[in-house]
Amino acid sequence: MEISPAHIWRNKPYRYRLEVSVCPKCGKAFRENVEVCPRCGEKTVRVRLPQNGKILSWTKISQVPEGYEDFAPIYIGLIELEDGNRVVAKLVDVVEEPKEGQEVEAVLRRVRVDGQSGLIEYALCFRPS
Repeated sequence: MEISPAHIWRNKPYRYRLEVSVCPKCGKAFRENVEVCPRCGEKTVRVRLPQNGKILSWTKISQVPEGYEDFAPIYIGLIELEDGNRVVAKLVDVVEEPKEGQEVEAVLRRVRVDGQSGLIEYALCFRPS
C-alpha cells in the first residue's frame, strides 16, 4: 500500500496536534475538518485537545502485519484525555505491560515507512508519563 502525501497532509492537524472540530452548541467533536455540525447546523471551531491523559483499556498485538515487524509487539490503548475526550492510539516506550489508570502523554513518533517511495509517516502516540 502506497502512502499518499496528500492524505498525510490532510490529516496533519489531528495526527500531529490532536486538533478537532467542535460544535459550540451541542459539544460534538469531529476528527475531520467539519465546518458545520451535521447534528445542529452550527458553525464548528477548531480546538486543540490536551496532550495528557490516562489509559482506560489496552490491547497487545503480537502478530503484526507484514512491514510492521520492527514495531512488534504493538500496544494500542483507549486514552481518556484530561478534558474527558477519548482517543484510540498506539502506546510507545512500553517497558512493562500498561495498567488501566496509568498516566500517559502524547509524543510524535514514526509509525511507517513506505518502502517504494521512502516517505516516512508520523503520528501522535502515547507513552507513560
